[in-house]
Amino acid sequence: MFGLIDCNNFFVSCERVFQPELEGKPVVVLSNNDGCVVSRSNEAKQIIPMQTTLFAIRHLVNQGKIHAFSSNPVLYRDMSRRVIATLEQFSPEVEQYSIDEAFLGLHRFPADSLTDRAQQIRRRVHQWTGIPVSVGIASTKTLSKIAAHLAKRDPSLEGVLNLETVASLEGLLTQVEVGKVWGIGRNSKAKLNAAGIVTAWQLRQAEDRWVQKHLGILGLRTMLELRGTACFAIQTVEPQKKMRIVSRSFGHLVTELADIKEAVATYTTRCAEKLRLDGLAAGCLSVSMRTSRYRDSHPYQAARSAVLEPPTNDTAVLIRTAMRLAEAAFELGYEYQKAKVIATELVAVNEIQGNLLAEPVDSEQQVRLMQVMDRLNRRFSSDTIKFGALGLSPDWKMKSAYFSQQYTTDWEALPQVEVWSAPGHSFPIDR
Repeated sequence: MFGLIDCNNFFVSCERVFQPELEGKPVVVLSNNDGCVVSRSNEAKQIIPMQTTLFAIRHLVNQGKIHAFSSNPVLYRDMSRRVIATLEQFSPEVEQYSIDEAFLGLHRFPADSLTDRAQQIRRRVHQWTGIPVSVGIASTKTLSKIAAHLAKRDPSLEGVLNLETVASLEGLLTQVEVGKVWGIGRNSKAKLNAAGIVTAWQLRQAEDRWVQKHLGILGLRTMLELRGTACFAIQTVEPQKKMRIVSRSFGHLVTELADIKEAVATYTTRCAEKLRLDGLAAGCLSVSMRTSRYRDSHPYQAARSAVLEPPTNDTAVLIRTAMRLAEAAFELGYEYQKAKVIATELVAVNEIQGNLLAEPVDSEQQVRLMQVMDRLNRRFSSDTIKFGALGLSPDWKMKSAYFSQQYTTDWEALPQVEVWSAPGHSFPIDR
């Protein structure tokens, strides 16, 4: 048996944990650069659709009818980590699928206790992290995703749907559009709709050979999972990443190479930190940049790549390479909106092969330097120690006009608790 734990309106819920006065009010979280709405409270869902631009709702924000927050990824990642740590108290089989979802192996629990166990999980996660979650239980991962989807949207289910207790799945799966089924993308949905398959139940009833011919082996496995045959196991060990991407839009259109290079150096630094955290090194580095797709009548985009020999996660080496690539891709006379750094050909640091023809490097000294920088930046704050290429006070950074605080990772932002006592009364302190 599988459980899918889905954090409700996750980004909004993270903000509400530290501002409980927002409970019951319309709240939204914006995308990078304060572009559009990417997370909505239930109250906000009654007012605006997803992906609404900030420009379209700014009057509601200014009037206090909607509370908006800029993206706060550091807070969201840390809150996600706390949710996963809580789930690990219930099962050794935990697979984090996304920042707000995780699969749970429930094979060790009695079948008749799963619904109660799911309610216990919901209470514990909310008590320990403040995040509300929905739980879907089924015999396959695909069905558990559907169960969690339905549990989130039907208040009568109280956040939990165990498909093993449902007498007939036809009524439920008929409610689910086939494009909402886990593993069915846009192209697959189009093929299915063209064949008259528009619901999850119709896909479950489809002919095996037709599905495999048009959707491939993964599509066939998805269909079998809808029938209750488990084809996807819990992955407790995360597979090695194939690439690392750091990409951001600028706070305003950028025309100068110096600003582009500062941004690329910053993104390269973040990319290098992620590589070291994963224990990986990059064998290839790419830098790309582009103008706005909507504002520029003569759009421009370019990308340049370089092979890294030997593979490395050294920030200094990566920045040096990225600067050369940025200079090669840049063209004067354009207003740039976005830049991107991509590390590919990733290899574990303990599997890097030497090259007799490459220049000798003091890898041990480089490793120690990066370790010291990472330790200091984690202990104090990001960019406590940084390379000069990142600049001192860049003005190209993303807009974050509605940024809250990094409550759980910044000492200066830790919530303060005040204790008040009436005259003549005191609170005993356990020493």
